[in-house]
Amino acid sequence: MNELERAILFYSSHPVEFVKDVIRATPDPEQAQILRSLVDNSMTTVRSGHGVGKSTVEAWAIIWFMMTRPFPKVPCTAPTQHQLFDILWAEVSKWIRHNPSLSDELIWTKEKVYMRGYSKEWFAAARTASKPDALQGFHADHVLYIIDEASGVDDQIFEPVLGSLSTPGARLLMCGNPTQLSGFFYDSHNKNRASYKTIHIDGRKSGRVSKDFIDTIARMYGKDSDVFRVRVAGEFPLQEDDIYIPLSLVEKSIQTEYTPRQNPLTVHIGCDVARFGDDKTVIGYKVDEKVTFYRKRQGQDTMKTADDIILLGEELVQRYKLMAPIPIKVDDGGVGGGVVDRLQQVKRNAPERFWWMEIYPVKFGQRIRHRYYYDSTTYMMSIVKSLLQPYDEEGCKKPVELILPDDNDLVAQLSGRKYGLTDTSKIKIESKDAVKKRGRPSPDEADCVLLLCLPVKPPKKRGAKASG
Repeated sequence: MNELERAILFYSSHPVEFVKDVIRATPDPEQAQILRSLVDNSMTTVRSGHGVGKSTVEAWAIIWFMMTRPFPKVPCTAPTQHQLFDILWAEVSKWIRHNPSLSDELIWTKEKVYMRGYSKEWFAAARTASKPDALQGFHADHVLYIIDEASGVDDQIFEPVLGSLSTPGARLLMCGNPTQLSGFFYDSHNKNRASYKTIHIDGRKSGRVSKDFIDTIARMYGKDSDVFRVRVAGEFPLQEDDIYIPLSLVEKSIQTEYTPRQNPLTVHIGCDVARFGDDKTVIGYKVDEKVTFYRKRQGQDTMKTADDIILLGEELVQRYKLMAPIPIKVDDGGVGGGVVDRLQQVKRNAPERFWWMEIYPVKFGQRIRHRYYYDSTTYMMSIVKSLLQPYDEEGCKKPVELILPDDNDLVAQLSGRKYGLTDTSKIKIESKDAVKKRGRPSPDEADCVLLLCLPVKPPKKRGAKASG
């Protein structure tokens, strides 16, 4: 056995030393524990808070496995292209690119890393979990499955993995924030935990997580909140009985892959107008299923808010070559009425230029005539909840119909809103004032999303004739 063969044999069972000696990085204690688990256990599952270095240790594991096994295959997946390619795959590229001893051997491409000269037999591949067959078709004596943000991966993706793990050289590494209270990842830390090496990383004990981040989340949402449990402590949510929209639905939406259409079917604008104090004015837009926040400001006057909405609308008309007006739904309570008045004035003064403006004043908390819902806020919350649900009214599986931005404020607000029943057994969401009395911030981002999702009568396309 020559020196190279002895080195490979040693490093194959010593991944921490490989990372130090070859990759030239220093794993922290939690990362070292994960790496060592891949030697001793066929299945490793890691739940953690944000920022603990999961993507980094996954990248190291990919490189280690490829450099210490003959003809290995390393299938990698995550719920979205952003999580897979912009984070994990970019991390792999960084460590290879900056190390000549690695870049001489490993070729990195957009969707594949392979050993020079063996592109079809010796490789790691990136496939998003939006495709049911993402992890199918990988057969080798040495296979390492990497599943990032595993809580957001559909159960059917895991099915081919379990069959492959019967091979002695096969390994599975799952990492993620514990957002869902069901599914393959949840079960790996609960009822099926005897089959796994389970690792828990609390962000409060990690040297990689800043104290400022921890203190901010604790101050804004409370240490007893599910947002703190999931995003800092790395624990599954508790989910209080009186919470209307579970955190799991919100997180699932954030982790859902979105493929934009070239010509969107719907474009909406929503604006929740700050009333006073620490409240924020939040302007957002929704293109088909995808929500994006455009502006968040405190202390902004109504004229400036109206100007921002106009600028956004003109940008969207140009970007998507729109021929139909944009529904603009504005919180009409309190000072929001000034924004509505200004937009209506602008359209009256220049109707040809602002043909695309279709203004809808909306009042939160207004009593409505409905069989199940007490007021307008509750009705809008029910719409959002329905769009987030993975099942329709008949219990049949359906795609998530609302893709939310990964925004801590929004996550906390949507998943922290409580509800009760009135004397007439109608559902009633707690008011904004009640939320603030509980010591929680005003749900400004959430209210903007409610406005964006509120259905309105579709306006006619430009130049269309009225039917007789």
